[in-house]
Amino acid sequence: MRRIIGLLVAMVGVILVGFFLRRVEQQPVEKSRFLFGTLIRITAYGPNASAGIDQALAEMERIHRLTAQDQGVVALINEEAGQKPVPVEEELFSFLQKVFQLAEKTGGYFNPVIGPLVELWDFDYEGKGRLPSPDEIQSMLPLTQSKQVVFDEKNQTVFLKQAGMKLDLSGVAKGYAVDRAWTVLKQAGVAGALINGGESSIRVLGERPGGGPWRIAVSHPRRDEWIGVVHLGSGQALGTSADTERYFEHNGRRYSHLLNPATGYPPADLMSVTVIAPSALEADLYSTAVFVAEGLDRTGLIKRLGIEGVLVDGTAGISMTPGMEAILKR
Repeated sequence: MRRIIGLLVAMVGVILVGFFLRRVEQQPVEKSRFLFGTLIRITAYGPNASAGIDQALAEMERIHRLTAQDQGVVALINEEAGQKPVPVEEELFSFLQKVFQLAEKTGGYFNPVIGPLVELWDFDYEGKGRLPSPDEIQSMLPLTQSKQVVFDEKNQTVFLKQAGMKLDLSGVAKGYAVDRAWTVLKQAGVAGALINGGESSIRVLGERPGGGPWRIAVSHPRRDEWIGVVHLGSGQALGTSADTERYFEHNGRRYSHLLNPATGYPPADLMSVTVIAPSALEADLYSTAVFVAEGLDRTGLIKRLGIEGVLVDGTAGISMTPGMEAILKR
């Protein structure tokens, strides 16, 4: 009888230890780091969560250096514009090709060589914005033609054919870094994770703690409230482009850093757009393209890109694709 009681006590102990360990693994771990001009937060739970987050943040730092425009290969490509092709390592070469391919799908509304216009408007990370003259803007438009970029696959080089051209990866570098962090966390074996790139670039892995899809609030660009909450399944990403972070006001009009490459001006008819896409890179790139596509049927563009989205126009009116309407909880 004593043996049976001892065995039962041992079994109960094993069950309790297992329960405790499962509870510990369900406790999310959150760490943050300042990268890409914003605060990056990663929340994960399950086996190796803490170590996995450290590895993911280190990978995001690496991508930050790889895509930096003030140093390294990207800076060299810009410096050698109009002079000679620049050899590029395989990862960056493939990334740039992917960005240009996706940009073409947007009809050119996302433009990876919009750098001269961004500098003209003083909208880099340290800039506070200025209103250029129409003549200044017109003089820069010829330097923002994607067809003037040559990818040599045989020699793995990138060449900007006109002097003064500049790659600008600020609209996609963070999304790519979020995707790389997602891959690192998946390989680390975590049960679930949410990678939050400054609220505008988000991708999720697995389920939220306790089970079920991750729930992400979509903020209103002017009011202190939510438009609604969306549920994201594992692998899905959410990207938001808005005129709320980097902007200045002149004569009662708000000028944001998101510039229409066709006109050289930021749009005046939209406050924000949020899209759901298969990757953070696509979500960031497509949300930017949709935002700047002034005068275009933006909902139609979202549908053609095969994604879902919700828009807040210049009068604070809200519209969305049927698919987004089905999943957005007001």
